[in-house]
Amino acid sequence: MKDDGGLIPLHNAASFGHAEVVQLLLNYHSDVNALDNWNYSPLAEAASKGKVDVCLILLQHGADPNIKNSDGKSALDLADSSTRPVLTGEYRKDELLEAARSGNEEKLLSLLTLANVNCHASDGRKSTPLHLAAGYNRLTICKILLEHGADVLCKDKGGL
Repeated sequence: MKDDGGLIPLHNAASFGHAEVVQLLLNYHSDVNALDNWNYSPLAEAASKGKVDVCLILLQHGADPNIKNSDGKSALDLADSSTRPVLTGEYRKDELLEAARSGNEEKLLSLLTLANVNCHASDGRKSTPLHLAAGYNRLTICKILLEHGADVLCKDKGGL
């Protein structure tokens, strides 16, 4: 049910940074890409207000960062300095890569989004999480990454 501005409860929870409520609403099939009367998505609301945890949850549930509002701006265009890395895949990238290398499933799942599943390490071979998981024989991590859209054809600096 939308209010007069076209908002659903997910918009409100996202805008105010209520991550647990956002998670609950999504668990009950709230539309992650619902648009208000100005074509703002819950992700655009959260990104523009610096709600990092909410952006991460929304992206993990398939929020589309490319939806444009009535002014032609996407969530990335509206993102502040704290949420921009979440939308570009740079947020806590080193921790994500380490979780893939070490086999830390819980940590990996807490950070993994479609935006960062194919991120590259900043130094060395420019490995992706899938490169590291495969190289360290982390079968479960490889499965998780593949289920979340990891690119099996992605190459590192050495062409592997």
